[in-house]
Amino acid sequence: MAIPTGFEPVTYSLGNCRSILLSYGTVAAQIPVFSRYCTLLQHLATRILPLILTASAAPAAPLPCAAEGALPTSVLSVSEEGALPIADGFALRPAGIVWPDHLEPGRRRELAARIAEALAGQQVSWKPAAGPDRWGRVPAHLFIREPDGDLAPFWLQAGLVEAGLVPAWPEPEQAECWAALLRHEALAIRARRGHWAPRAQAQRHRAAEAKRESHAGRRMVALWRVRSVRTWRNLVFVNFAPSFRGAPSVGLTARQLSRLRDSGQDPAGWAGKRVVVRFIVGSGGLSRLRVETPWHIAPVE
Repeated sequence: MAIPTGFEPVTYSLGNCRSILLSYGTVAAQIPVFSRYCTLLQHLATRILPLILTASAAPAAPLPCAAEGALPTSVLSVSEEGALPIADGFALRPAGIVWPDHLEPGRRRELAARIAEALAGQQVSWKPAAGPDRWGRVPAHLFIREPDGDLAPFWLQAGLVEAGLVPAWPEPEQAECWAALLRHEALAIRARRGHWAPRAQAQRHRAAEAKRESHAGRRMVALWRVRSVRTWRNLVFVNFAPSFRGAPSVGLTARQLSRLRDSGQDPAGWAGKRVVVRFIVGSGGLSRLRVETPWHIAPVE
């Protein structure tokens, strides 16, 4: 699949993919349980490993989130758990996004249906983003192209994020793709679409505080306004204006603070600004949060 010179994922939006705008569908197929690890390992050795080695040896190789060099496949079904079994004998997981968990069954069904509709009758290809997870699913970037169309392949995750159907979540060692995905997410945040709608945000935060134990371990992405930034011992606390009965805050370590400043971001100047925070809910709910890397917190421009 050839793509135009200077291809930038940010230029591709939902408007370029007719099928993803279809009405909600239903997924009735039974999802097979992943069990053929030998098949997966063979596929990794013969098809995916050469892609990774080529990318390592050639600095100018296409990005994992660019369609050039992607592997053609057929997606058999889309599960509500986020698994996409393919004809090659194993399952993919869309990389770089937060798939709704069991506490949001309605959003799960909606997302699975939207993706199934987008893939139906299309040419589908993919690239690995990392090795298989503990369930045997391969994190992957997926690309869609209409069989009779003349448009370049469409990066599925970019469309999902730009539509506000899901928030983005950084994958290790993919800085260029992360930057591209953030440009799509910025459009959804600016329009307050889907996940970023004020009411949807408030409902999600109230639910997490009401049943903290049930929500512990969840990946969440919030848009909050910074009330103040304070230093306490070796931590810098970014305190947010309350969006529920409590007031959330994020503690940044000295190392995280240094990396943020190296990237041109200084939390000392965040007061009054809106900030996107990507975090895993702890047993204490949203009161005292930690972020994994500087990629997990950033102001909205």
